Amino acid sequence: MTLHHSDLAPDGPVTTETWLGAPTLSYPRRPSSVARVLDRAVARWPHAPAARDAAGEVSHAALANRVAATVTALHRAGLRRGDAVAVAAANSVDHLALVLACARGGFVVSGFNLRLAPARWNELLAITGARLALADEARIDVLRSCAGEIPVLPLRDVTAAGAATWAALDVGWPAETAHFQVVHTSGSTGRSKASKVVHRCSVHAGMSYQRVLQLAPGERTAVSFHLGYISALHAHVLPAMLAGACSVLLDPASPRSYVPSLAEHGVSWAYAVPAWWQAVLPSLSAAGLPALRLLGAGGATFGASLERALRERLPDTELLNIYGLSETHSPATILRNSEFAARPGSVGRPLPCMEVAVRSADGADLPPGEAGEVWLRGSLVTTGYDGMPAETAEAIVDGWFRTGDVGRVDADGYLWVLDRVKDMINRGGQKVYSADVEEVLRAHPAIADAAVVAAPDPRTGETVAAFLVLAPGAQVSPPEVRRHVREHLADWAAPSVVEVVDALPRNPTGKTDKPALRSRLT
Repeated sequence: MTLHHSDLAPDGPVTTETWLGAPTLSYPRRPSSVARVLDRAVARWPHAPAARDAAGEVSHAALANRVAATVTALHRAGLRRGDAVAVAAANSVDHLALVLACARGGFVVSGFNLRLAPARWNELLAITGARLALADEARIDVLRSCAGEIPVLPLRDVTAAGAATWAALDVGWPAETAHFQVVHTSGSTGRSKASKVVHRCSVHAGMSYQRVLQLAPGERTAVSFHLGYISALHAHVLPAMLAGACSVLLDPASPRSYVPSLAEHGVSWAYAVPAWWQAVLPSLSAAGLPALRLLGAGGATFGASLERALRERLPDTELLNIYGLSETHSPATILRNSEFAARPGSVGRPLPCMEVAVRSADGADLPPGEAGEVWLRGSLVTTGYDGMPAETAEAIVDGWFRTGDVGRVDADGYLWVLDRVKDMINRGGQKVYSADVEEVLRAHPAIADAAVVAAPDPRTGETVAAFLVLAPGAQVSPPEVRRHVREHLADWAAPSVVEVVDALPRNPTGKTDKPALRSRLT
């Protein structure tokens, strides 16, 4: 289906279709698959740069031909439609070609987090049922050591095999409802789940981002998330392909190299977790990053102090706070730059093809301002977890995805995410939401970052424990911390336990590792 200019405009058309058995907001004109997004880019901008890594740049046509060669090589390796292939590799054009080859050829790719121990790779190989595993040169020996009888090949040997062309590829186009990737949830409280990445949802996600970002031909987006994460493809590669822009594949990304890379490539759109922006903050400047038009944060809100510092250093760069999950193909709500002042701490309103509800434990809708579990419905919601029907049925109810997050919405539909349901602190019957306390703590001039968890208490059952990272040269006493929280929030939210740490622990996706903090209290 041909896209019109208006389909990617901020106020583009929306209709209602049936998805997951329920009426769902949808974009009426859209490519039918991720492969069709690439096909459209090849037709419109064949010679424009599509992707760049440390080895150089490839055009949309050259990338598509590499994808075709990869599809052919995977067939020769014995894979058939629906078969799973695992990959342990850094971000690169070859890695991107593999992901797109699975989208075109009907395979299912699982990208392994490179920070996981080999024992976890072995577990993920079993979960995905991979028939083939691929790795870059730096990781192939480790992958072979834990792959058992699964064949392991060098990634480059597969993506560079033969001289197939995109136009001549004789493979049926994928169905809109098919999935081509699985993204593994963190599994911090149990078995890791493989969330299906579905063509229909991916296209809606890419279009949703482009409606907000408005990338232009020739602009560049910095892909610092690993290609095995949900946001790499959906927040960067797909909107770039829809716009004729270029994806700069950064790996390894480190605070020392990241900002110079943004400057070197003239990046317009960059997205990371708030802790990352805090780490690179001293290197940011408007003079050094004149092309940086948009800067986003996900996984948590910026927080007042980081937002203020970013605006001081990058006064012409627009900020976005993004909320979503792997199960929503990255985004669900976005707070726009112009909305920060009026809605501090909010993650914005739902995207045009999404709905948000806040519900009680029994599933009843709650009124504006009242906290409950966040439920999401729309064209970004996955069809479920691969090989886990019971978990899928529990998570997706009548088309609504139960996020496990606690939040509240105001009368205008803006969402605040307060906590995970399992992380909410019950202090003698008073509910304490970690996000509320953390936001207040970060507003204190001596506190650079904060994390709040429940600590056992013999009198109230649970109490509040705060872990603080102080600003350089700053000091603050526990009584002052408690007084600050009491004055700005409530007496029952004031932390009984206050601990200063050099840095907060992070999980492999960059979010605060709260289980690690809780373990320090027992």
